[in-house]
Amino acid sequence: MHSRAKAILQKFQVLFSPKSKESRPPWFWVRRSLYGLVACSLFSFTYLVLLSDETTFLHQGTFCDLTNRISAPVHLRDRLSLDNTVPFATDLSHIVFGISSSAETWDRERPYNELWWRPGEMLGFVWLDEEPPADSTWPSTCPPYSVSTFNASSIGGIPSAARIARTVVESYKAVMAEPGSREIRWFVIGDDSTVFFPENVVAMLNKYDHEEMYYIGSISESVEQTMRHSYSIAYGGAGFVISQSVAAELALTMDGCLERYANLYGSDERVQSCISELGVILTMEPGFHQIDLQDDIYGLLAAHPVAPLLSLNHLRHVKPISPHWETQVEAVKALVDVSQHDPSRTLQQAICYEHRPGVNWSVSVSWGYSVEVYPQHVSSKELTKPLMTFRTWRTRSPGPFTFDTRPADPNRACELPLIFFLDQAKSETGRNGIIRTITEYSRNMTDSASSSCKLQSYMKALELETVSVYATKMDPDDWKRVTSL
Repeated sequence: MHSRAKAILQKFQVLFSPKSKESRPPWFWVRRSLYGLVACSLFSFTYLVLLSDETTFLHQGTFCDLTNRISAPVHLRDRLSLDNTVPFATDLSHIVFGISSSAETWDRERPYNELWWRPGEMLGFVWLDEEPPADSTWPSTCPPYSVSTFNASSIGGIPSAARIARTVVESYKAVMAEPGSREIRWFVIGDDSTVFFPENVVAMLNKYDHEEMYYIGSISESVEQTMRHSYSIAYGGAGFVISQSVAAELALTMDGCLERYANLYGSDERVQSCISELGVILTMEPGFHQIDLQDDIYGLLAAHPVAPLLSLNHLRHVKPISPHWETQVEAVKALVDVSQHDPSRTLQQAICYEHRPGVNWSVSVSWGYSVEVYPQHVSSKELTKPLMTFRTWRTRSPGPFTFDTRPADPNRACELPLIFFLDQAKSETGRNGIIRTITEYSRNMTDSASSSCKLQSYMKALELETVSVYATKMDPDDWKRVTSL
């Protein structure tokens, strides 16, 4: 293991296009640029941001050079493993997805499942409590369904919680009798409302030895939920992963275990209790998102932790994640679609600053989702904290949360950013074979706060109509270097 690395702050030089003849190339500092180069420049009515692994981009007279190439950011290096390889890499063929549902809720939640499921490429099951209506046809765009044969009412307590807790055992037994079952390494369990990002799940799992006993997931965002349930369970709506060896042990012990824990409220606690009896504890991966939040989760998505985006849940209970779309399904589909261009970089945050006469901007990019332009200097320490645009899940209170936040007070407009949401994305391959993406973002014109700040720097920012972000495609193997966050 390496020791914790010190923070790396790198200097950038930006040469602006002849838009402003009086300005000279400024120097400014940037932090938290994920494996890359960040450049910020006003060009006509477009703001240009470059995120790359190389230092060779030229665009309309704008050049950005790096004094020293940024190495892996310290956020990815809390611990580095020198021996985290497996015989050959995990891919989707090594993973079984088990989706907990019911005949009553499936049609309602099905659109979210269809956003990420890939027929013919993935292996999994939707586990129902009973057969779907006889006059319905099961869609080919979803995993095949199976009906649980377990008599959950015999366990005691809440039958549905016991049935859902047993999804992992049902999935294990369904595949292990089939040819090729020895190739199965991991079981990914989620709800019918969970949206997974499969490439990132694969990249995350390639950090771990599938032959060891693992229970991987994340906790709730709301402290009131974790205090009520536990800080040591993987919340099932966010999704969790167990290795094949854990699944094999649960197949032998879970029925008796569920009887011992019939007094527990939910399936998540029952699963964790049974796994804890095997001596296995939770391995945290912050890219799993339960979304135990209400209102608007924009702030959380705009300042995602430096970890691959693995899942989103409870999306039906919050506002559409982008104002560019009328429905939540459409908005989430746009995020899923852009993630296909660069899965590992999706929602990864990059920060840069621009200082020149009349302009003092802090810029935060959440790749594939949004760009924020602040009319004043905001430290990277603050920008990495999500704006509190949301409330807690159960009581709709302003916290506390299980992560840092900063206020989003509409009465202090000059402290709030102008927000640009994703419009379109494309990929291109250069002559050197390096793939880069171009994502374009346009301003949310419905933001009423933008008219109440009179700072000169803010008025300059109001001239911006679009933001273009150029980025080289991130290597998913970069996530292998992370063993703990």
